Amino acid sequence: MADFTQDIYMIIPKTAEVIVFLFCALTIYRRKKEYILNKTYLVSLCGWSIYIIMDAILFPIAHIEPFSFGTISVDAGLASMPMIANILRDIAICAAGVIGSGFLYASIIIRYGEATAKDTRVIILIVAGYLAWAIPTVIFDTIIKIAGRAYTYFHIGNAITIFAQITIFFIAVYELVVIYRKVQDKKEKRRILYFISGSSLIALGIIFFVVVGLLSIQPAYITGPIGHVIWLLAPIAILLGIKK
Repeated sequence: MADFTQDIYMIIPKTAEVIVFLFCALTIYRRKKEYILNKTYLVSLCGWSIYIIMDAILFPIAHIEPFSFGTISVDAGLASMPMIANILRDIAICAAGVIGSGFLYASIIIRYGEATAKDTRVIILIVAGYLAWAIPTVIFDTIIKIAGRAYTYFHIGNAITIFAQITIFFIAVYELVVIYRKVQDKKEKRRILYFISGSSLIALGIIFFVVVGLLSIQPAYITGPIGHVIWLLAPIAILLGIKK
């Protein structure tokens, strides 16, 4: 739960995160443009970059915008639902879902090969999974403003969608762990380990922010950068895996 000054301050680590994500995304793509794995990681990392850009913008806007979808009763009292901030949040959520589905698809490519990954049934399953997560999240996730602070309102609805998002990353990790155990070549094992680290770090960052929010750990200008540093390490791990 941050105030306006803290949300402005958080633009700095979020900008650094976007720069690292986009740099790694473009570097991965340029190495082998024709590889479906590289394209998948490109789209995934760019999707997360859009999420962070929206996230950096929407919270400062939530503090100052005059428009609202109305009010909602929370434990702290009556909170407003900033209109522009919540619209940007919906866009951010749709973009954030890309990295989960993308990392899962990448793990399928790595474990089963491109031929299996290109199967229509697999693609439909990935898209359906993305929509099954994104639509409820857009519905349940809400930015509220109360007592000079703007934050995501946590309740059972978005608790379920957050759990689902984390589960997607762990399924991706599981797929990679299975192939990691089967591979004998040390270089290839190290490469897969980087991919495992990339997916795990995004999930770890999400868990970190959930815990911080639930426990109301302050100050935000310390906890915020820690979470974004965790996320920032994910594309670096993926890039190292591609390079190996």
